[in-house]
Amino acid sequence: MAILSKKWAKRIGIGLVVFYIALVILFETLLGVAQPENSGTMIITSFEDDGEAVDRVVSRLERGGGVYVAVNHWPRAWAGRIQRNPDVQITFEGETWNYTAVVLEGAEHDRAAIDFSVPFGFRFLTGFPPRYFFRFDPKADLSEVNEIDTQTLELAARYGAEVKTVESNGIDLRIVEAGDGPLVILVHGWPESWYSWRHQLPALAQAGYRVVAPDMRGYGGSTIPEAIEDYNITELTADVAGLVSALGEESAVIVGHDWGAPIVWQTALLYPEQIDAVVGLSVIYGGRGESRPVRQLRQDPEDDFFYISYFQEPGVAENEFDADPRGLIARLYTSRSPGTPTHPPEVTDSRASAGGWLKRLGEPIRLPDWLSEEDLNYYVSEFKQAGFKGGINYYRNGSLNWDLTPQLAGAKIQQPALFIAGDLDIVNRGATKEELESRMSANFEDLRGVILQPGIGHRNQQQAPEHTNEFLIDFLNSLDLQ
Repeated sequence: MAILSKKWAKRIGIGLVVFYIALVILFETLLGVAQPENSGTMIITSFEDDGEAVDRVVSRLERGGGVYVAVNHWPRAWAGRIQRNPDVQITFEGETWNYTAVVLEGAEHDRAAIDFSVPFGFRFLTGFPPRYFFRFDPKADLSEVNEIDTQTLELAARYGAEVKTVESNGIDLRIVEAGDGPLVILVHGWPESWYSWRHQLPALAQAGYRVVAPDMRGYGGSTIPEAIEDYNITELTADVAGLVSALGEESAVIVGHDWGAPIVWQTALLYPEQIDAVVGLSVIYGGRGESRPVRQLRQDPEDDFFYISYFQEPGVAENEFDADPRGLIARLYTSRSPGTPTHPPEVTDSRASAGGWLKRLGEPIRLPDWLSEEDLNYYVSEFKQAGFKGGINYYRNGSLNWDLTPQLAGAKIQQPALFIAGDLDIVNRGATKEELESRMSANFEDLRGVILQPGIGHRNQQQAPEHTNEFLIDFLNSLDLQ
């Protein structure tokens, strides 16, 4: 009798386990298909790769103005679908908005788990904390995104180029490509995109080169990593070097403007076998600093406002710029284009406590001659989609960049090199050609020239495209490229 009881006890135990597993599977399935709708639920529409929309009713958590969702034992395929296709629509209380989903990890995940109210039945059947938490960041209307993509294709075609997406260094980079021949990669600065090289694409292609202008990470149609440290110099240089291999080439000439200049200078140092020659526009290479750069997270309120210091605190500068991308780009491009009239700035107090950057830049009376309304509209549309955070994160890695590159102490750029800048570019503070050569020469083995373009400001490849193209083509033609 005791033996029979043990057998039945075993059977009952196994049956309970099977029943529990079946109940969990059923609960997971039902939860993934339709949660009961109440005041705290919303409908998320995620998009398959083929464009088919799939709806889910989910629980909503709001914290600090953000929208969060817990994904626990819902059908795993759907959590994976969001990760693969993060652009989603959210319908809540009869209104629909467009968002991009970001997976929370580490401390962010744990914080969300604490804040998310979970019924006991959910805990019992599924366990907790959830495997996935997603934060949903507001994005531009998806119809506008599709329009922007179409506009990119049309603009690229106008300059004799085509748009592609390639994988480099583990991320996707949108590139605009023209021509055949030795590879030349054009690296843009802040706040710009591939479009800042629109005048160079057809000229270099016609001169016999394969020209590629990527949207760098954090910009336009390329991957926008979440973490600040993902924008350090080793990642940025690996993106450029990775493009060479991704495009099926063994080496390339690289050209960079503004932030693109330090990226190409250091790519030449870190990847000498893949870089044939290097050109920097606007920003010189003066060698590795002797001491670790340190910039405080907050400026002292009584200090003079400095935009790079203003950029350091996460969430501050990007929130100001995301709220008015047209205002920033129009004012910034105009303020660094000598001779273009502007209204007086609204903020004239030099102290950091007087406010952000936008109102310190005078509103343009008219756009610079080199920037049309169509040009401005495209830049604005790109930053409406991508936001400014990615590009600003480049500025937040100064100390980390120094920590990651001790091997560059005393290193010289071995490849043939050229520097081009407008003589009115505020980056170089009025330095003469001789002064710039003096600052640069010790860091190069083959510096073939320092060119200052008279009467030209910061965005010289756009302000003086014909002269810039002439200098680039002469330099490229002087190289022994196969």
